[in-house]
Amino acid sequence: MSQSPPTDAADARARFARFITGETPERIFSCPTGHPSEPTGFCWCEGSPWRALRVYARGALLHLVLLGPFNRLKVWLLRRLGAKIGRNVYISVGVWIDPLFPRLLKIEDNVFIGMNARILMHEFRPDEFRAGKVILRRRAFVGGFSIIACGVEIGENAQVAGAAVVAVDLPPDTLATGNPAFIWKRNRRSPEAGHE
Repeated sequence: MSQSPPTDAADARARFARFITGETPERIFSCPTGHPSEPTGFCWCEGSPWRALRVYARGALLHLVLLGPFNRLKVWLLRRLGAKIGRNVYISVGVWIDPLFPRLLKIEDNVFIGMNARILMHEFRPDEFRAGKVILRRRAFVGGFSIIACGVEIGENAQVAGAAVVAVDLPPDTLATGNPAFIWKRNRRSPEAGHE
């Protein structure tokens, strides 16, 4: 038996539109839905085929530009798509940035994003749609092949090691390693208590 989206789907989409435009202070939007294989009300593919085609063409363009070596072109295109990007940001070859919601991305000054890193701004779960603002604070370092989940803030001077998977906020001046990420105080020998 298939589940359908909640009856107040129009209200949920209106709340999501306000979230995307920054009219709400929350960093994460979530809404219960049916299984993603059924209509959820949040997938571009459920509307007009022309709208879906436009969205996927924009995504393909962003992917193509991010594969290349031209950093200024990457930064320019992301800003055109609504991302907030500071000065002296470097985005390495092959980085993947969620093409559906670039407006939810904020990168402050002097941030480095390593080769083939992934930055997600939305996800579908079996019974929920989630979107989240991703913030990379000043002088953050995101290592190659790492994954930053939706709704995560990487603190000032924080470092994400290569191939780390970060699903929780990373405080300033810390280091995240592993999957799931283990958070260490920088310049110390012992890790913080507990797994994050």
